[in-house]
Amino acid sequence: MKISRVDHFDDTAFGAWHAAAREGVGAGRFDPPLFSAAQSAVAFRAADGPYDYEIYGAFVDGRIVGTVRLELPKHDNLNLADIEIAVVPAHRRQGIGTALFAHIEARVAELGRTSLFGVVNQPIGADEVPGVGFATRCGLTRRNIEMRRALDLPVADELLDRLEAKAAEKIGDYRLVTWTGPCPDEHAEQYAHLKSLLMSEAPVGDMDYEAEVWDVARLRADEKKAADQGRDILTVIAVAPDGVIAGHTQIGVSREGEHRAFQWDTLVLPEHRGHRLGLALKVANQRALQAGYPKHTSIETWNAVQNGPMVSVNLELGFREVERYEEWQRG
Repeated sequence: MKISRVDHFDDTAFGAWHAAAREGVGAGRFDPPLFSAAQSAVAFRAADGPYDYEIYGAFVDGRIVGTVRLELPKHDNLNLADIEIAVVPAHRRQGIGTALFAHIEARVAELGRTSLFGVVNQPIGADEVPGVGFATRCGLTRRNIEMRRALDLPVADELLDRLEAKAAEKIGDYRLVTWTGPCPDEHAEQYAHLKSLLMSEAPVGDMDYEAEVWDVARLRADEKKAADQGRDILTVIAVAPDGVIAGHTQIGVSREGEHRAFQWDTLVLPEHRGHRLGLALKVANQRALQAGYPKHTSIETWNAVQNGPMVSVNLELGFREVERYEEWQRG
């Protein structure tokens, strides 16, 4: 076996690496939400993105049987290295994952990164997956648990009407603003600031993770990446009477191919909670999704298990549990 870096700007090499990564990451999971090779290439190759990427393969007889993806924040969390290790099922239990971890551990140390982060996905109702023992042996500890949930579409208009009326009882003078695609210029500076608050305001358990740095340039780069991946972003913001953006929610949808949407960020600032803004935001964006993308048949979301208010909103909409998304960290 040989471990070597893969050139993610080489379409052929990247395609082979991505196929092996998908096979390894997706094995044993329920309909895992995995990017296509083209979508992944957009993210990995974006010069103006917030991360640098390195990818590695474990080769046996010229074929990739194990993969590593190394994601390195460029603007914040400069001590952190986000790693994803995958081994195709037919080559597991042969020490390949352990060898890949040793290789990437040395590379991370060389880069001066002192904290490792990784995810273990645990299907609901399944026995403990091997990733738990592997992460433990690598010295990582479980720091936070999110639940992946799915919702079949469309949601009945009667339910959306009822939830909208429930939100209206508390929303007061807040108003909702909706858009698809790039954020309007008049909201961009405030909206970028709101995005920077997500990691400090949303529950992250015992994760050692600092607030992300967002400005208008990063916002525009993120929007461009989504567009280049063939995705539209549906956004709703709640604007307070004084003009401050009090909260937001986003849904990502593919313009072609996949008929599954993804709930991205949802955040209401602490000083504006208690007005059912989270419910109002999500109902409004659900309506926008169903009106604009009627071929989409499901939407998925992730929430920290301790995020009671947002979990409650999702349960009211009808989301069901699919998978535990466990966040592990060392250092």
